[in-house]
Amino acid sequence: MHSPVHTLLYTVLVASVALTVNATGTLSASAENGNIISSQMLKCLKLPANAPSAYDMQAVVILKNGSADFVSINFRTMPSEWEKNAAPAIGDAITDCEPYGSISGKFEFAVTPELVGAAAKN
Repeated sequence: MHSPVHTLLYTVLVASVALTVNATGTLSASAENGNIISSQMLKCLKLPANAPSAYDMQAVVILKNGSADFVSINFRTMPSEWEKNAAPAIGDAITDCEPYGSISGKFEFAVTPELVGAAAKN
């Protein structure tokens, strides 16, 4: 026979495992959706000429049923003039390439020369 304490601990353990599995699945789905958003955005992206060899901007996008409800382009360091001009182009590309299916949620991805270069190769 199990005591109430053992039953409670077992229930907490099962709930913790279930939450961990669910969170892991959600994170991988979120990362996959972030890749979908960045890939689709790159199709509409028109960056200013003379891009520097290194830049790193963070796109934060909140989608509701595939449409951008909020877009923010953030800088990891003090932005160059080129980055200041590129940020609105990135935001425009995100909204111009809607809809993103029925995806909803908050997504973040880095916009780097590697990401843009990978799209140019495809």
